[in-house]
Amino acid sequence: MILLGCPGSDLADPEGGSGSSSTTQSAGSSGAPADGSTGVAEGGGATEAGSGTTEGPGPTTGEPPAACEIASVFEPGVHTDITIDVDGVMRRYDLFVPNSYDPTASAPLVLNFHGLFGTPSQQADFSQFDATAEGHGMLVAYPEGIGQSFNAGVCCGTASSTGVDDVGFARALVADVSAKMCVDPRRVYATGMSNGGHMAHRLACEAADLFAATASVAGVLSLAGPCVPSRPISMVQLHGTADGIVAYNGFPAVPAMMEAWAARNGCSAQSEVIFDQGDTHCETWPGCDAGVEVTLCTIEGGGHCWPGNPSCLFGASTTEIHASDEIAEMFDMQLLP
Repeated sequence: MILLGCPGSDLADPEGGSGSSSTTQSAGSSGAPADGSTGVAEGGGATEAGSGTTEGPGPTTGEPPAACEIASVFEPGVHTDITIDVDGVMRRYDLFVPNSYDPTASAPLVLNFHGLFGTPSQQADFSQFDATAEGHGMLVAYPEGIGQSFNAGVCCGTASSTGVDDVGFARALVADVSAKMCVDPRRVYATGMSNGGHMAHRLACEAADLFAATASVAGVLSLAGPCVPSRPISMVQLHGTADGIVAYNGFPAVPAMMEAWAARNGCSAQSEVIFDQGDTHCETWPGCDAGVEVTLCTIEGGGHCWPGNPSCLFGASTTEIHASDEIAEMFDMQLLP
């Protein structure tokens, strides 16, 4: 059930397994990736970290959800193996619709990317994001990678080696869900684990016009060229110091990567501690441009895990915070300009 990434260490082969089929539809779309960026990014923003609890549905930005006239295709629940045609390639994703979903009011949409050799259903189980999304009224799409991988730049697997346009896939997926459900275009977000976390970094660099904020668990920026977002964009990173798959002090080193995100977003050069309990230490960089957030939560001795889920095949996890709750609370505070 573990999901893997690649920079900074060797890869293991966890068992696969995808969700059972449900609804199959298609929708054309496109998208083109921009130039990438190597390990260390720059830029960030800061607000306060989440408390680890879920709140009621809807954003905490003070703005009401926009009305919607789209006839929703999916009822509340989990819908698997939804297909879309992306430039002649059939791609798949799963979709979680919360019970709180109101088809007359626009809802936030989160793309949650699995790791190398993972599947959408594994990512849903491992991240436990559906339960968090229920409390925040979020739709969650779980993309499926080509060869169980996503092209996040120099990483990973078949998707990277064959040059799959996964930025285009992400754009197509958002367009497809938006054509079938009531999605707020100002509240579209991306997160993921390991290779999926790498993908969240790439989307922050290359699709800040579409995604309001991004977050990564055990993933790093792995582009080959410069990372130049079109605007300041939030990034929250959760990473264990004993991660043997994506090394905390590998290339890029996670602290330097987050300092660089803070610099890119015009944040203060000095971070502030906002959470320090047990094995978990969180710091944020204040004063970022446009009110964005850059936060790093470091788990001392933590492995290649999703914080909050005590089950982890590669090292020790933590239950001091839950990554899904922290990420959703940050997303609630961020709107696309």
